[in-house]
Amino acid sequence: MDAEFDLNNWASIAVKLKQRYPQLTNADLIWRHETKVDFYKTIAAELGITRNELEQIIAQL
Repeated sequence: MDAEFDLNNWASIAVKLKQRYPQLTNADLIWRHETKVDFYKTIAAELGITRNELEQIIAQL
């Protein structure tokens, strides 16, 4: 796991993402990847956006 990835902070972000994008499931938002980049790519693909777009959305939350 990336050293900069904070799972406690992620719990708060995940709630906000689910509110904004109800199509995301709990399973979509559970950490199960080697890197944050892979994790974000998976979520972005589910939303039909790029990883960079997802990172911008997360930064605004």
